[in-house]
This record gives sequence, structure tokens and C-alpha cells, in this order.
Amino acid sequence: MGLTSFYLFFDGMILVGGTLLLATGMLSGCATLKWWSLSYFTVAAGIATVVFGHAAWPWLGYGLGPGLNLAGFGVMWAGARRLRGRRAAPWQVLLPGVVWLAVSAVLPFGDAPWLRMVTQTLFIEAIFGLILAEILRAPVRALARLPLAGATFGHAIFVLVRAVALLFYGSPAVYRFWLYGTAIEGMLFMFCDALLISHLVRSWREHDLHDVARTDFLTGVLNRRGFTARAERCLREAPCMLLVLDIDGFKGINDTLGHGEGDRLLRELGRICVESVREGDVVGRLGGDEFAILIVGGSAEVAAAIAQRIRLAFAQTRVARGLAAAVSIGISGAGAGGATLDDLLVQADMRLYRAKDERPALGPAMLRAG
Repeated sequence: MGLTSFYLFFDGMILVGGTLLLATGMLSGCATLKWWSLSYFTVAAGIATVVFGHAAWPWLGYGLGPGLNLAGFGVMWAGARRLRGRRAAPWQVLLPGVVWLAVSAVLPFGDAPWLRMVTQTLFIEAIFGLILAEILRAPVRALARLPLAGATFGHAIFVLVRAVALLFYGSPAVYRFWLYGTAIEGMLFMFCDALLISHLVRSWREHDLHDVARTDFLTGVLNRRGFTARAERCLREAPCMLLVLDIDGFKGINDTLGHGEGDRLLRELGRICVESVREGDVVGRLGGDEFAILIVGGSAEVAAAIAQRIRLAFAQTRVARGLAAAVSIGISGAGAGGATLDDLLVQADMRLYRAKDERPALGPAMLRAG
């Protein structure tokens, strides 16, 4: 098969892959797959421009065509960013292709076209480095990330080896060899890439569903199921302190001011808890106005300091909103592999109610208008 026919076949395979990704993205509503399919279509347009451009205007073959390919890789990077809910500006996506258009217009590679391919390597390696970084930071299990990361890294290594070979052994015959090699490797990469990004997106969706099932919809902290699962795992690995807290006067606020005000107060307490703990500590809402915090690897002094931060921050919120409410907190602790979570909850609950008994009675639910 001639080189032109071979690349047209390669181009057709990319279009098929892009169409399948687009269909999957449209059916699932996944932005990452839609961006990925657009990258395939852009690369396919670039290859077609390279194949047909030489006959009409050489610059189309060595300038616009590779520029479209680089833009396609930029689109792929934009799709990878969507896995973490991040967006890319259009100029960031198009920048590699635009810069290549400028570079290709001034570099004198007429007698050694393979040097253009070597120069493109700098752009390709930079873009695929960014894609690889986004894949490795995707919020999914490592087993879902690593196959796509491996395929991306393998493609980057191939491009680098090709550049070294052309730089040191460049000739028309060697260039032709690597043109065939690029098409073969490209088809293998695109086939694996399409399958692996689909697998990664599926794992990402499952991860999201898992998080939703274990997150309290009102406050954004873990619900009872999520807190219990994570806390039990932490208790097996390290000594922990447990804080159980609830809002004194919460029923009166609901009865007097309505459940909307009560919900706002719960959200505020959830935010205060999250902001008051350390990285690695576990915050959850057990139900109603009751929250729990597991201080992983912390001492009684650390737990007491966190409890005091929560009390003071909540007191500021209560005064600012004019509410007669306060937080009562009970604290218990256990060594690694010691007491169970249920044991700690019972102990902390007892101390919580003891703290309530010792607190002066609160006044009316609303201290002032506001």
C-alpha cells in the first residue's frame, strides 16, 4: 500500500474512533468524551490536510496540517481537564497549533523535511506531558488512571525515539520509514486511547455515584454511611479521638423560624466543622442536627482545641444571625485497633449530654430581628 493510501486509511480509522466517542459522549452527556471526539476529528482534519496539501500548496502539508494535529492534542488536554471539573480557555487549546504555524513559516527545512518532524516533537511532548498530568490527577482509582496514563506515556516515548532517530540518521529513506511507523503507531494509540478513556470515564462516573451515595446532600459532609465506613477504616490504622456535637435549641429554631433557617444553620455548622479540622480528619453528619468528627492520630489536647474552635466559630455565627443556639460537644478516644466506632459514639454521646446538662438554658430562638 502506498504512503498516501496508508495515511488515508489511518485517517478513516481516526474518524471512526471519533464518531464512536462522540456517540458515547452524547448518550452519556459526558463532556470529556465530547472533547476527546473533537480532538480525533481535528487530528483527522490535520492528516487529510497533510496528505492533500502538498499537491496544492506545500505549506498546507508542513504548516497547517501539523498545526491542526497540535490543536487536536490541545483539545484532548481540554477534555482531560474536564475530569476534574476544570475548563480550558480557547486560546490555550489553540496555542500550540498557532505557534507551529508561525514556526513552520520561518524554519528553512526544505531540503530536510524530517527536521520539521523533529521540531514538532517539542510541541507534542509538552502537550502530552500536560495530558498525562491531568490523567494522573483524575479523581478515580489508580487502576482506572494508569492504563490510559501508560498509553499516553508510551506515545510520548515513541515520538521522542522517532525524533532522536531522525535527528541523527535523517535521510529520505529513514524519513519514509518513520512516516509508515507513525501511522502504524498512531492507529494503535488511537484505538487503545479510545477504549481507555471510555473506561476511565466510566470509573469516574462510578466514583461520583459512590461519593453521592456517601455525602449528605444538605451540608456536603459525609452522611452516616460514609462517615461510618471511613471512620472504621481509620480506627484500625491509628489512634483516634471522636467528637460528637449537636445544636442546643435547634428544635426551637425550626419551630419558631422555620426549617429553612434550621437548614441554613446546619449548613453553617457543617462548614465550620470542615474548616476547623486538619487534613485527614473525617467529618460527617449522623442525622438531624448531630455531627461527628474523627480526629485521626490526634491527642485529647488536639481534640479539645478543635472543639473550642468550633464553639467559638459557631458562637460568632449565632450572634451575627441573632439566634439563641449553641453547640454542645462530647469527646471520646481510642488507640489503634482499640474501641470500636460504636463504643466511641456511646462514650461521646454520654459526655455530650453531660455538657448539655451543665449549659445554662437558652433564651428565645430569636434574640433580635435580622
